[in-house]
Amino acid sequence: MGTRKKVHAFVRVKPTDDFAHEMIRYGDDNKSIDIHLKKDTRRGVVNNQQTDWSFKLDGVLHDASQDLVYETVAKDVISQALNGYNGTIMCYGQTGAGKTYTMMGATENYKHRGILPRALQQVFRMIEERPTHAITVRVSYLEIYNESLFDLLSTLPYVGPSVTPMTIVENSQGVFIKGLSVHLTSQEEDAFSLLFEVR
Repeated sequence: MGTRKKVHAFVRVKPTDDFAHEMIRYGDDNKSIDIHLKKDTRRGVVNNQQTDWSFKLDGVLHDASQDLVYETVAKDVISQALNGYNGTIMCYGQTGAGKTYTMMGATENYKHRGILPRALQQVFRMIEERPTHAITVRVSYLEIYNESLFDLLSTLPYVGPSVTPMTIVENSQGVFIKGLSVHLTSQEEDAFSLLFEVR
């Protein structure tokens, strides 16, 4: 990720016991993926159903460890954020695709921790390496689900998305989420405590 592209796109393929090798092919460079579905013969003789898709990406992560995912996707974004650049890491996919596992990881095994715990660790390690800099860390956890915004650290009881209406606002200072709770953290342990509070 050393280039200055604005957006990088990676696909992480969820491992399965019965992987669909006849439907999915990876490019030799691990930067492309081809998907082929058989035509649905029940649609009759004239069938214009699309059966092939090809995607060019910055990387395809198949059977990738959490460590490899972090090194490939997130590490440079976090480093650049501490150098003054904006950065966003987001997961997108259908329910059950592995977004939560990728972002949070498995709590029962340290080596399976996800992007968020690794990012927090990296942020505070980098701060330790810069003792002469005044760096403030603020933490918020936001989920976007079905086009609704959810504050995962809200202290209000959850009744529905309308309880704590949040909106995306842009002003002279930038873009922010109005109504999103922001928590000041001075050490790694505080940030992890907030992470474990996420509901």
